[in-house]
Amino acid sequence: MQSRRILSAMALAVALALPLAAVPGVAQAQQQPLDLATFVVGFPAGGATDAVARLVAEAVQGKYAKGVVVMNKAGTGGQIAAAYVKDQPADGRTLLFTPAFPMVIHPHTYKQVRYDTLKDFVPVAPTHFGTLALSLGPGAPAEIKSLSDFIAWAKANPAKATFGAPTGGSQHFTGLMLTRAAAFRLDLVPYKGGAPSVQDALGGHIPAIITPLAEVLEHWRNGQLRILATTARERSALAPDIATFNEQGFPKVVVQDWTGFLAPAGTPVEVVAGANAAIREALQAPKVKEAMAKLGMEAGAQTPQAFAQTVQESWERYRDIVKETGFKVE
Repeated sequence: MQSRRILSAMALAVALALPLAAVPGVAQAQQQPLDLATFVVGFPAGGATDAVARLVAEAVQGKYAKGVVVMNKAGTGGQIAAAYVKDQPADGRTLLFTPAFPMVIHPHTYKQVRYDTLKDFVPVAPTHFGTLALSLGPGAPAEIKSLSDFIAWAKANPAKATFGAPTGGSQHFTGLMLTRAAAFRLDLVPYKGGAPSVQDALGGHIPAIITPLAEVLEHWRNGQLRILATTARERSALAPDIATFNEQGFPKVVVQDWTGFLAPAGTPVEVVAGANAAIREALQAPKVKEAMAKLGMEAGAQTPQAFAQTVQESWERYRDIVKETGFKVE
């Protein structure tokens, strides 16, 4: 209840601040771009998160800030970047760009995290909501054509039934949710990221993997991998021929985690509103939409108050999932 009150109050504050744009002095302040803004990414340059950060940075330059740079502070699955941004001045000049899991999963699975997602940050804007996919490579029998085939095979071959995913992330928990819903065993083979697991699946070293849909779409299109299901509530416009877990009888296996921008707590509401407006405008730019589509992503904008609610709900959902499974990072 305490965490809900914190974020609800924050969302209300943002909502109440938005009409201030009608006041001339405030409107003028919002229209003045910052001299320099830094988007901090907790992952190496060249990855999907970094790529989107750079797309948005280029699109908002001259509007949100005269200059926008992307800083990569990789380490501990995004935690180093989050801890860094938490301690920066709350003036809108430094924003964290992150996927959901360091903010809504790690606080429940790690013994020590150097930030409190709900107290130390103000949600600004999401850029997209990611869809995961269960894929099979040549390491799984060729006769497995559907999710029901795979579950039946896994039940008959528990010693062989494994899947690859990073430990303690949304991919891992998707596997846990599926096995609980379908009552079968599927052991995790831990990976540090999606790319190594995809390569092992392509090489036949592991039968199944759970990854972002974007990481396996091309391999599915050329017939190297079989995608059995995605975690979206409805079929993705990027892959309308691929069925969801939801439509195949597993409504609890719905995972569409956000990626987005957060600011240090205490950032003025008019600054948050201005950043949100610039980011939402950027997501509508044809160049950005086209580039994100090539990465297998569908842009998804929200107001600051709606995004605050999204962060709250995902934090609570993973708290409950972690509690049910008993999972902790060793």
